[in-house]
Amino acid sequence: MHQIEIHYFWPLTQQIPLDLDFTPSETWILEWRKKQSQPINTIGSILVGGTGATTWLQPVTSSFVLRPSTKNVGKWEISDSMFVYRPTKPNALIRFMAKYLLGFKWHDEI
Repeated sequence: MHQIEIHYFWPLTQQIPLDLDFTPSETWILEWRKKQSQPINTIGSILVGGTGATTWLQPVTSSFVLRPSTKNVGKWEISDSMFVYRPTKPNALIRFMAKYLLGFKWHDEI
């Protein structure tokens, strides 16, 4: 019995340093992350004025709402600012399991 010797070609046996410079892309990523981490509410007040009256408006926190149809029976409260409206009311078991497992709260429309 004879063992065969396998000769690998050089890229698998030798690593050559390439001297690549990634500093421009790293600084861009750091600046982008810094912009993304700033909250929206730090913009400040907005001056709205006309010819006679001038008022200051404070920034308003927005909410995310999904409303597939105009006639809705109720809504799921996913978080404090996220709501999903439904045209049919889920049964008691679905509402209980959604609250127990996912933390969704059901609100009936009045």
